[in-house]
Amino acid sequence: MNKIQFSVVIPLYNKIDSVTKTLESISAQRYAAAEIIVVDDGSSDGSAEKVRELNMPNLRIVEQTNQGVSAARNLGVSLASFPYIAFLDADDQWSPFFLAEMHNLILRFPEQSFFASHYQKVVKQDIYIDPKLAIKNVSPTGCILENYFAVASNGDLPFMVSSCVITSYLFDQLGGFPIGESMGEDQELFCRVALQSQIVFSPLVLLLYHTDAENRACDRHIPQRILPFAARLLEKTLTPSIDTELKRDILRYCGAHVCHLVRLNIRAGDFIVAKRLLKMDVCKLKPMHKLVFYLWTELCICHSLINGLFKWIRRSFNINSKS
Repeated sequence: MNKIQFSVVIPLYNKIDSVTKTLESISAQRYAAAEIIVVDDGSSDGSAEKVRELNMPNLRIVEQTNQGVSAARNLGVSLASFPYIAFLDADDQWSPFFLAEMHNLILRFPEQSFFASHYQKVVKQDIYIDPKLAIKNVSPTGCILENYFAVASNGDLPFMVSSCVITSYLFDQLGGFPIGESMGEDQELFCRVALQSQIVFSPLVLLLYHTDAENRACDRHIPQRILPFAARLLEKTLTPSIDTELKRDILRYCGAHVCHLVRLNIRAGDFIVAKRLLKMDVCKLKPMHKLVFYLWTELCICHSLINGLFKWIRRSFNINSKS
């Protein structure tokens, strides 16, 4: 086999505070990246200039008007010179051994086209959280992930877009990332891979996934309905040819997605939206989640009403006292 070479694709949009650490994590790789393609998606905070100042070898920066993360990644892949594409968001960092492990997985599973590793969440500076994975007894040298939908519906996602490698051939076959979808575009790709190919998974923690970074899409806008990737999956379950067990796992996966949206909307104080989402049929497949979120929503509504009542009483008392 010829030497395995990786093209790293980084979409960049207003990440001036984090992109340097991201690129430094690539420079620190024990197995060097063959090329780094940064696609600046119309940044206005000086991010592109920051990248240029680093003067990194094998890095080129391409600029486009703001079209979204999917268009930026797709453009990066189209410009890649090598067949193995590694994605890294501009606010995440790899372990120094990420590409080395991807190299080892490719050697162990040369017939496969999608490779991924475990990760840690960084919620605040120096505060790390291990995702809850529904995978047990995984060989430290990697394995074929038997059922992505079953794993992802019973815990956190087993990997992130920044901890995966895909061949350019499979990427083109799948049609790339969906244009115009700023959220869930990564899960759309994962689902397409799971339905068409196999996923090679390493349990090694090789990515720091930041939930504390600036300018995150999920912080700017909380969805009030299921995302397009889940809607498309629900449509797919109506296909008569789909396997019964796979259909069940996909529905549970969509149910987990809806419950996640419920949680986000409860925390944002959008209780009406949360209750509407809980009425979706797929939530019945996550009964404990549905019960907990229903009780949480009702408790929050009661708390809000009581607070409103006390405020009204205080205002009335103050008015009467003055008169």
